[in-house]
Amino acid sequence: MNDKSAIMHQAGVKAKSTMVGFIVVFILTSLAFIMSMQFDFISYDDPIYITENSKVNSGLSLTNAKWAVTSVGKTNLWHPVTFLSHQLDVELFGLTPKWHHAVNVFWHALAASLLFLIATRLSKSNLLGFFIALIWAIHPEKIQSVIWLSERKDVLSGAFFFASLYSFMKWKMKPHWLLYLLSLGFFALALMSKPSVVTLPIVLFAIFYAKKNIVGSAIRSLPTLLPFYIASCAAATVTIYFQSIGDLASVSDHLSFYQKATKIPVSFTFYLERFVWPHPSQLWFYPPTSIRDCAISLAIIAPLIPIFCWLCMKERLIAIGVATYVILWLPVSGIVTVGYYFTADRYSYLPMLGLVLILVGTIKFITRMSPKRNSMPATIVLALITVSFTFLQQLQLPIWKNDEALFSNEMKVNPRSLLAPIHYGKIYEASEPETALSYFTKAHEIDPESGLALMNMGIMQKKLGLFREALNSFKKGTKVKMPIAENWTRLLILQVEQKLYQEVDATIKDGLEKFPNNWTLLVNSGSYYINKGQRSSEELSLALKLFTKAHKIRPADSEVNLGCASAYMDMGDIEAAKKHYQMLPAAQQQHPLIQEVLNK
Repeated sequence: MNDKSAIMHQAGVKAKSTMVGFIVVFILTSLAFIMSMQFDFISYDDPIYITENSKVNSGLSLTNAKWAVTSVGKTNLWHPVTFLSHQLDVELFGLTPKWHHAVNVFWHALAASLLFLIATRLSKSNLLGFFIALIWAIHPEKIQSVIWLSERKDVLSGAFFFASLYSFMKWKMKPHWLLYLLSLGFFALALMSKPSVVTLPIVLFAIFYAKKNIVGSAIRSLPTLLPFYIASCAAATVTIYFQSIGDLASVSDHLSFYQKATKIPVSFTFYLERFVWPHPSQLWFYPPTSIRDCAISLAIIAPLIPIFCWLCMKERLIAIGVATYVILWLPVSGIVTVGYYFTADRYSYLPMLGLVLILVGTIKFITRMSPKRNSMPATIVLALITVSFTFLQQLQLPIWKNDEALFSNEMKVNPRSLLAPIHYGKIYEASEPETALSYFTKAHEIDPESGLALMNMGIMQKKLGLFREALNSFKKGTKVKMPIAENWTRLLILQVEQKLYQEVDATIKDGLEKFPNNWTLLVNSGSYYINKGQRSSEELSLALKLFTKAHKIRPADSEVNLGCASAYMDMGDIEAAKKHYQMLPAAQQQHPLIQEVLNK
């Protein structure tokens, strides 16, 4: 065999070995999470993403696809590809959770396999690439992103992120415009799955372009990376816009610059701790309440800086790992506040790649320093780490089986949790209202300023016939520091049912001052005035004003159009009433009274 044939043979063997590794990583990752196909939907976020979202649970259609691209629903986050993915699941499998879980596992396994291809290039070893991909894929911190169906955005954006990175890597090795466009296209899909991948261009710069002269490197890379930067800026602009008008828009307003600044070091060390010691899963982590947490985090970070600066100069894989962790951590660092719970296991989905690279790079460096340079000790250590993480992952997976398992665990590991007893109590709403009320009361005791806890208490008290107590709970819910509009809506409905008409006007006025654009409150307030036995012309005008405002929010809604039509009819404006009746579905238009108006 001549030299050329030998080289081609070696290349063929290596390609075959890489393909085998790709398949093995995919299979092992799938097996690690296959248990989830027995799990249910859960009541936190799954309803607003999938099960109770009419634009998703009705499947894939042109109308629903348009909504996915132009709206965020109640999620506060623009991710059209994620919504389209959920719609496709419903179209194919209905609302059977088994197959929704299977799709999540598929995307995560694909992400891990793509990472294997990337890691083999970065580490120049199929074996190290295998451990990098597998440790990243099966680490217990991945459970939340893979098992929780609402986190489809993590596994989708992760797969597209790695597909973009791998395509770019192939383009760097053998430049071809198609590979470059593939990389850019996959990046666009990643951004539309979850915008937190906006820092991918900086990762590309750190891996492929960064030299000692950073400024010069940045200038030289700009023509290549400029389209990626533009895509990032566009996605960030759209995301910030939707967050500024969404349900979480006011979260950051309650935090001072000092509070935001103290969260950042805690966030940085949070993921380090969870990587090294992934103790049983906790769904909600609270922000630091004192400077103590920040001081501890800074004390941990301070000695790590010189150590890793030195290691970065000794081993390139460690340098890439440090850069990757910092760059991918930035969007979830707390610099931009997008929610009260500023840290979570799911936020580490991509940033953890940096920590895995640091771990494997450090073991590689230690092995290289040994006199015999024997790779067997490194292989044994990495195998033991992989087995340990797999054991912990399998131990923690059943926590996510259903609402009962998840929220009972949350109450054990997170006694401060407000939402855990609320969601646990909802399990018993229909069958055991007294039990449900006890858990809602427990949530109120944990946080007396929560309007959500008081609302749920009021609902159960009303169901149990405790109307005075229910009125008191709803009223308290309108005076707390964390109010929700539904307390005003439920209060006015109960006041009408109890014939406390003298109190309804004050409830409506107070609620609309605080939530002037809440659709449900507008419609129920308008309905009260339109159905009132003895109403003045001012009250009739007010009803029309409320329904008209609700109509601007949801112009196609039948209830709103009926309300507007009724108000116009009572005011003698038949032509205006006709316009709203004509907006009703054809079946509703067949009602004799509506037909009578339409035929005039």
